[in-house]
Amino acid sequence: MSEVKAKTLFDHLNQITAVQDPSYFGKLSDEDKKTWSNFMIHRFLSMNYDYVELIAEIQPLTQALTPELFYKVLIGIIPKGKVFLRYIKGKSDDKIDTEIVELIILEYSCSKNTAIDYYEVLMNINGGKEYIDYLKGKYGMKTEEKKKKGSKK
Repeated sequence: MSEVKAKTLFDHLNQITAVQDPSYFGKLSDEDKKTWSNFMIHRFLSMNYDYVELIAEIQPLTQALTPELFYKVLIGIIPKGKVFLRYIKGKSDDKIDTEIVELIILEYSCSKNTAIDYYEVLMNINGGKEYIDYLKGKYGMKTEEKKKKGSKK
């Protein structure tokens, strides 16, 4: 007899993005349900640039939901399709620009830890640094180019 393996976080993420079966939770064993984590689902989905703003908006509203209800909310708002959710490891605090983290907190009304996660995502995706420059401009901070030009005068 072959032993059935418990579902992993990645199995759950695949269900949310690619399969989107509304009765998925009814089919899970107790062992499978133990591998579900609303926090980790939030974290991995926010690694996709297309979902960052969406996850930032819904996180305060969904973090206290039951896993089954949270799953149903996600399959209702995440577009169906295969996606690659690259996990970005955290950097040491001394490498994080705290001014940018503060801007992200202002922009998304999120916690410092969430803002650090978003900062790390932005620093590792195409267009992320441009978005940081946009935030700097929006909140009146000088960008690197402006600082360099200003120092010549």
